[in-house]
Amino acid sequence: MKKILTLLLAGAALCGFSADVKKIAVFVQNKSGEPALDAQTDGIRERIVAAFAEVEGFQVVDATLAADAFKTSPNIAKAVGCDYAAVATILRAGATRRNVNGRLNTVFSLRMAFKVVDANGASVDGMPTWTQKFPVLDAEADATEYYDTLLDQWESDMTVAVATKAPRWRNPTAAAATLVSFHVQTSIDRTISELESQTRGTSGEQLQELRKVVGGASVELDGVVIGSAPGDFQATPGLHKIRIVRTWMDPYEATVNIQNGMNLDIALEMSDAGVKKWGTVEALRADLARRYAEAAAERNVKVNIDTSKWRDVGGSSAIKIERQ
Repeated sequence: MKKILTLLLAGAALCGFSADVKKIAVFVQNKSGEPALDAQTDGIRERIVAAFAEVEGFQVVDATLAADAFKTSPNIAKAVGCDYAAVATILRAGATRRNVNGRLNTVFSLRMAFKVVDANGASVDGMPTWTQKFPVLDAEADATEYYDTLLDQWESDMTVAVATKAPRWRNPTAAAATLVSFHVQTSIDRTISELESQTRGTSGEQLQELRKVVGGASVELDGVVIGSAPGDFQATPGLHKIRIVRTWMDPYEATVNIQNGMNLDIALEMSDAGVKKWGTVEALRADLARRYAEAAAERNVKVNIDTSKWRDVGGSSAIKIERQ
């Protein structure tokens, strides 16, 4: 069983740190096959973060992102907009037992790796592969405390290594924030696009006003509202946590690897409150069309909206309002 817990910096452009601060993401992973060590990853992470906190000029900022996306990433630091990524790995944990003068002697062993890569994907430093053993006579069945002892030894050595080596690291220029453009739209936004395509003689300002009538979906990136969908946005390339919120719909959350020109087409599902109010998505779309058409008429905007392909319209198959 493999488990990865992460502390991530999600985009230098969103953080507002000064240019001389080295930003680092910390990853802890258990590849030992020992499930008991899954629970230790939080403690390991905290010790690594504390070690970097003691080094002047380093900043570790956490944002929860799905760790699975990093399993195939060749350049972890750049993917999360950092100068560096520190990766601690529990490589192997095990125990050998033998009888010594009538008593059971158990030797617990732990093998750890710790490396640091820069924004170019190159290894800049770390520790040599670390292996220690801990013999115990008549050991308890629960090996947690014995592995804790070994981890304490490793964490002490790691702290010394960080304090000694980190001040010498060079801040790679490749980590400078570069923004890319991406587009976000939702399944409900398609209705809005159809409505807008049926208006004539409108200015950009009028379209924006009409769009507010039917409401858009709020777009959050790494916990910050950046606008509403449909729309075009900018962010640092790499992994970000995106959240889409729209009235009467269930919130959508996912971790996405944002690249230049990406088009995120999000399928939103109606919330329980939405189902209670409209029953179906088609009925909601028809209601949006009515409100849009009425608002357009109030602004002397010509609109001709064909809703014949929508079910549950509740009456006429088309809405046609034209005013000079």
